[in-house]
Amino acid sequence: MNTTNLNALSVNMQPSTLQKYLLSKGWVADGELFGQAIIWHRPEGDAFDYEVLQPTSEDVKGYKQRMMDAIHSIAEFEGRDFRSVLNDLDNFLSDSVKIRVVHSDVNEGTIPIEDGVLLIEKSRDLLAATTMSTFKKKAYFTGQRGAEAQDFIKNLRLGQTEVGSFIVNLIAPVEQLSDSQMDQDEMSVTRAVTNNLSRSLIALELGLHSYKETANVFEFESIIKNGVSANLCDALIGLSGMAKSRSFSITIGRAGVEFDRQDLPNKFDFLPEQVPALEVASAFYKGNYVIESYEAFGLVSKMTHLVDDEYGEITIRSLVRGIEKNVVIQLPLENYWQAVHAHERAEFVSCKGTLNVTAKSAKLIDPEAFRVVGKAT
Repeated sequence: MNTTNLNALSVNMQPSTLQKYLLSKGWVADGELFGQAIIWHRPEGDAFDYEVLQPTSEDVKGYKQRMMDAIHSIAEFEGRDFRSVLNDLDNFLSDSVKIRVVHSDVNEGTIPIEDGVLLIEKSRDLLAATTMSTFKKKAYFTGQRGAEAQDFIKNLRLGQTEVGSFIVNLIAPVEQLSDSQMDQDEMSVTRAVTNNLSRSLIALELGLHSYKETANVFEFESIIKNGVSANLCDALIGLSGMAKSRSFSITIGRAGVEFDRQDLPNKFDFLPEQVPALEVASAFYKGNYVIESYEAFGLVSKMTHLVDDEYGEITIRSLVRGIEKNVVIQLPLENYWQAVHAHERAEFVSCKGTLNVTAKSAKLIDPEAFRVVGKAT
């Protein structure tokens, strides 16, 4: 008896899991053995001699040893080692997300406690953001999570951590599948979420590359439809640690119980050098960004000037990316009084500068080339 392999068997390993695995791999049930085991053979003529005896119950005498023998038989047929097959069986009913952080301070398989707490929190937030964007694409999710997202997060499990820098396992059980789902007519919520995570990270990688090439924050706008959000970016930033100095990778495992025709990547790598761009993307999704060489154009709606000040402040209604906003501009007194007279005559004004936009305000920085345009024709 191989004690190491015997001890490696998951305490959650059920006969039904092994049975579903064998069915999914094309094995054929060929009767029972004294009501203690189901006999499985390969359907291929030249492989019929391969045999698996699947225990029918955990109450069978020597259950763990019999289960181990069954896994060895599968491994022999598949040409793999015992632990590889065991890992597939352990994850056969669940999708998984493994987050591996890399840094000199985690090389021994431990992590500073504050970073460890942050890592778990942001790992959960990563799945929460992905779940919310599975049901609705949005730049920034605020307020209470929807019922579907709450249910999915509640069912997540934290698997055993692994040594290898430092690895956190998030396990997402696949709900009971119907026969039609096994034929890919439908998709489980779990698979919809993990596939959405893949698509979101693919889109984000492209967005980060485009932003690096152009320095244009609007490169991040088109990928919202792919599930990218401020919430996703914030979770990824957190995975880099308190000092934002760790590399990390995300590996997605898909449950063998659910057939999936979609060929999506399952591993994504992030470097600490990408964190500043992720912060820019997160701010943009929250409505905070800068537009260089912006020309404000509109009617003056508000004017403010204190007696001793050498400048005045005006507000004009101007279109910012198709939405009318109140743009605040601080002007030298000469231009300020021109704006006051333009307001009296209901004339349009124009001014160029760098527009600093937040969710609640917009301000033109370093204004220049102020002019009164005149009335609309």
